[in-house]
Amino acid sequence: MDEVNLLDDHIVDALLDAAAMGVNTVEREGVSFTHPARFVLVGTMNPEEGELRPQLLDRFGLCVEVTGIAEPEDRVEVVKRLMAFEADPEAFMAAHAAEEKALGAKLAAARERVPRVTIDDAELAAIARLSIALGVDGHRADLVMMRAAKALAALSGRDAVIRDDLRRAAGLALPHRMRRKPFEAVGVDPEIVTSILGNAA
Repeated sequence: MDEVNLLDDHIVDALLDAAAMGVNTVEREGVSFTHPARFVLVGTMNPEEGELRPQLLDRFGLCVEVTGIAEPEDRVEVVKRLMAFEADPEAFMAAHAAEEKALGAKLAAARERVPRVTIDDAELAAIARLSIALGVDGHRADLVMMRAAKALAALSGRDAVIRDDLRRAAGLALPHRMRRKPFEAVGVDPEIVTSILGNAA
Protein backbone atom coordinates (compact mmCIF):
# COMPACT_ATOMS: atom_id res chain seq x y z
CA MET A 1 0.00 0.00 0.00
CA ASP A 2 1.37 3.36 -1.00
CA GLU A 3 1.01 6.24 1.46
CA VAL A 4 -0.27 3.91 4.16
CA ASN A 5 -0.26 6.78 6.68
CA LEU A 6 -2.94 8.58 4.65
CA LEU A 7 -5.47 5.73 4.65
CA ASP A 8 -8.98 6.54 5.84
CA ASP A 9 -9.76 5.34 9.37
CA HIS A 10 -12.36 2.81 8.21
CA ILE A 11 -9.77 1.12 5.94
CA VAL A 12 -7.25 0.99 8.78
CA ASP A 13 -9.91 -0.55 11.04
CA ALA A 14 -10.71 -3.17 8.40
CA LEU A 15 -7.01 -4.03 8.03
CA LEU A 16 -6.51 -4.33 11.78
CA ASP A 17 -9.60 -6.52 12.14
CA ALA A 18 -8.52 -8.81 9.30
CA ALA A 19 -4.99 -9.10 10.71
CA ALA A 20 -6.21 -9.83 14.24
CA MET A 21 -9.05 -12.21 13.36
CA GLY A 22 -7.60 -13.88 10.29
CA VAL A 23 -10.89 -13.25 8.50
CA ASN A 24 -11.91 -10.53 6.06
CA THR A 25 -15.49 -9.45 5.51
CA VAL A 26 -16.44 -7.60 2.34
CA GLU A 27 -19.77 -5.79 2.41
CA ARG A 28 -21.01 -3.82 -0.55
CA GLU A 29 -24.44 -2.98 -1.93
CA GLY A 30 -26.27 -5.57 0.13
CA VAL A 31 -23.74 -8.34 -0.48
CA SER A 32 -21.72 -9.74 2.42
CA PHE A 33 -18.84 -12.19 1.89
CA THR A 34 -16.40 -13.53 4.48
CA HIS A 35 -13.17 -15.35 3.68
CA PRO A 36 -9.95 -16.36 5.48
CA ALA A 37 -7.27 -13.65 5.36
CA ARG A 38 -3.60 -14.36 6.05
CA PHE A 39 -1.41 -11.66 4.57
CA VAL A 40 1.79 -9.68 4.81
CA LEU A 41 1.25 -5.95 4.74
CA VAL A 42 3.87 -3.91 2.87
CA GLY A 43 3.43 -0.16 3.01
CA THR A 44 5.22 3.00 1.99
CA MET A 45 4.88 6.40 3.56
CA ASN A 46 6.43 9.82 3.84
CA PRO A 47 6.58 10.64 7.58
CA GLU A 48 6.43 14.36 6.77
CA GLU A 49 2.86 13.87 5.54
CA GLY A 50 1.56 12.44 8.80
CA GLU A 51 2.01 9.66 11.33
CA LEU A 52 0.60 6.15 11.39
CA ARG A 53 -1.91 5.19 14.04
CA PRO A 54 -0.01 3.29 16.78
CA GLN A 55 -2.15 0.15 16.31
CA LEU A 56 -1.24 -0.04 12.61
CA LEU A 57 2.37 0.99 13.14
CA ASP A 58 2.91 -1.96 15.46
CA ARG A 59 1.63 -4.34 12.77
CA PHE A 60 4.63 -3.53 10.57
CA GLY A 61 7.33 -5.93 11.70
CA LEU A 62 10.26 -4.32 9.94
CA CYS A 63 10.96 -0.81 8.73
CA VAL A 64 13.53 0.48 6.26
CA GLU A 65 14.27 4.08 5.44
CA VAL A 66 14.65 4.78 1.74
CA THR A 67 16.85 7.73 0.86
CA GLY A 68 18.30 9.12 -2.34
CA ILE A 69 21.68 7.91 -3.58
CA ALA A 70 24.45 10.37 -2.76
CA GLU A 71 27.28 8.94 -4.88
CA PRO A 72 27.39 10.38 -8.44
CA GLU A 73 28.74 7.12 -9.90
CA ASP A 74 25.86 5.14 -8.43
CA ARG A 75 23.30 7.63 -9.72
CA VAL A 76 24.84 7.40 -13.19
CA GLU A 77 24.59 3.60 -12.99
CA VAL A 78 20.87 3.85 -12.15
CA VAL A 79 20.25 5.97 -15.24
CA LYS A 80 22.38 3.69 -17.46
CA ARG A 81 20.49 0.61 -16.29
CA LEU A 82 17.15 2.27 -16.95
CA MET A 83 18.31 3.24 -20.45
CA ALA A 84 19.49 -0.32 -21.10
CA PHE A 85 16.16 -1.75 -19.93
CA GLU A 86 14.12 0.65 -22.03
CA ALA A 87 16.25 -0.10 -25.10
CA ASP A 88 15.93 -3.88 -24.82
CA PRO A 89 14.07 -5.32 -21.80
CA GLU A 90 14.71 -8.95 -22.75
CA ALA A 91 18.45 -8.46 -23.17
CA PHE A 92 18.60 -6.54 -19.89
CA MET A 93 16.81 -9.32 -18.00
CA ALA A 94 19.02 -11.96 -19.64
CA ALA A 95 22.15 -10.06 -18.60
CA HIS A 96 21.05 -10.18 -14.95
CA ALA A 97 19.40 -13.62 -15.00
CA ALA A 98 22.34 -15.47 -13.42
CA GLU A 99 22.56 -12.99 -10.55
CA GLU A 100 18.80 -13.17 -9.97
CA LYS A 101 18.90 -16.98 -10.05
CA ALA A 102 21.74 -17.09 -7.52
CA LEU A 103 19.89 -14.74 -5.18
CA GLY A 104 16.72 -16.81 -5.52
CA ALA A 105 18.63 -19.98 -4.65
CA LYS A 106 20.21 -18.28 -1.62
CA LEU A 107 16.79 -17.14 -0.38
CA ALA A 108 15.29 -20.61 -0.92
CA ALA A 109 18.14 -22.21 1.04
CA ALA A 110 17.69 -19.68 3.85
CA ARG A 111 13.97 -20.37 4.00
CA GLU A 112 14.68 -24.09 4.43
CA ARG A 113 17.33 -23.40 7.07
CA VAL A 114 15.28 -21.02 9.26
CA PRO A 115 13.44 -23.76 11.23
CA ARG A 116 16.83 -25.21 12.26
CA VAL A 117 18.34 -21.90 13.40
CA THR A 118 18.74 -21.68 17.17
CA ILE A 119 18.91 -18.66 19.45
CA ASP A 120 20.18 -19.11 22.99
CA ASP A 121 18.88 -17.59 26.21
CA ALA A 122 21.67 -15.00 26.33
CA GLU A 123 20.60 -13.58 22.97
CA LEU A 124 16.93 -13.60 23.99
CA ALA A 125 17.84 -11.75 27.19
CA ALA A 126 19.79 -9.21 25.13
CA ILE A 127 16.71 -8.63 22.97
CA ALA A 128 14.58 -8.03 26.07
CA ARG A 129 17.13 -5.66 27.62
CA LEU A 130 17.39 -3.70 24.38
CA SER A 131 13.62 -3.27 24.07
CA ILE A 132 13.38 -2.14 27.69
CA ALA A 133 16.31 0.29 27.38
CA LEU A 134 14.79 1.88 24.28
CA GLY A 135 11.33 2.19 25.83
CA VAL A 136 9.57 -0.02 23.30
CA ASP A 137 5.94 -0.81 24.18
CA GLY A 138 4.58 -4.35 24.12
CA HIS A 139 6.31 -7.60 23.18
CA ARG A 140 5.85 -7.66 19.42
CA ALA A 141 9.24 -5.95 18.91
CA ASP A 142 11.00 -8.76 20.81
CA LEU A 143 9.30 -11.41 18.68
CA VAL A 144 10.06 -9.57 15.45
CA MET A 145 13.71 -9.08 16.43
CA MET A 146 14.08 -12.76 17.27
CA ARG A 147 12.55 -13.86 13.96
CA ALA A 148 14.54 -11.33 11.94
CA ALA A 149 17.79 -12.39 13.64
CA LYS A 150 17.07 -16.05 12.83
CA ALA A 151 16.30 -15.13 9.22
CA LEU A 152 19.55 -13.17 8.94
CA ALA A 153 21.51 -16.09 10.37
CA ALA A 154 19.87 -18.45 7.88
CA LEU A 155 20.62 -16.08 5.01
CA SER A 156 24.27 -16.09 6.08
CA GLY A 157 24.29 -19.89 6.08
CA ARG A 158 24.50 -20.30 9.85
CA ASP A 159 22.46 -22.48 12.23
CA ALA A 160 22.78 -20.17 15.24
CA VAL A 161 22.12 -16.48 15.87
CA ILE A 162 25.12 -14.29 16.67
CA ARG A 163 25.26 -10.76 18.07
CA ASP A 164 25.71 -9.20 14.65
CA ASP A 165 22.36 -10.73 13.62
CA LEU A 166 20.77 -9.04 16.65
CA ARG A 167 22.33 -5.70 15.77
CA ARG A 168 21.04 -5.85 12.20
CA ALA A 169 17.61 -7.06 13.33
CA ALA A 170 17.36 -4.24 15.87
CA GLY A 171 17.99 -1.69 13.13
CA LEU A 172 15.01 -3.08 11.21
CA ALA A 173 12.57 -3.92 14.01
CA LEU A 174 12.94 -1.08 16.50
CA PRO A 175 13.18 2.41 14.95
CA HIS A 176 9.49 2.81 14.13
CA ARG A 177 8.38 1.34 17.49
CA MET A 178 10.22 3.75 19.77
CA ARG A 179 8.31 6.50 21.51
CA ARG A 180 9.03 9.85 19.90
CA LYS A 181 7.48 13.22 19.31
CA PRO A 182 5.42 13.81 16.14
CA PHE A 183 7.59 14.19 13.04
CA GLU A 184 10.76 13.33 14.98
CA ALA A 185 13.14 11.23 12.89
CA VAL A 186 13.10 7.49 13.48
CA GLY A 187 16.29 5.83 14.62
CA VAL A 188 17.96 3.72 17.27
CA ASP A 189 20.63 5.21 19.53
CA PRO A 190 23.80 3.27 18.57
CA GLU A 191 25.33 3.84 22.00
CA ILE A 192 22.47 2.02 23.71
CA VAL A 193 22.70 -0.85 21.23
CA THR A 194 26.46 -1.13 21.76
CA SER A 195 26.13 -0.97 25.54
CA ILE A 196 23.71 -3.91 25.52
CA LEU A 197 24.88 -6.01 22.58
CA GLY A 198 28.58 -5.09 22.75
CA ASN A 199 30.96 -5.00 19.82
CA ALA A 200 31.79 -8.68 19.59
CA ALA A 201 30.11 -11.01 17.11
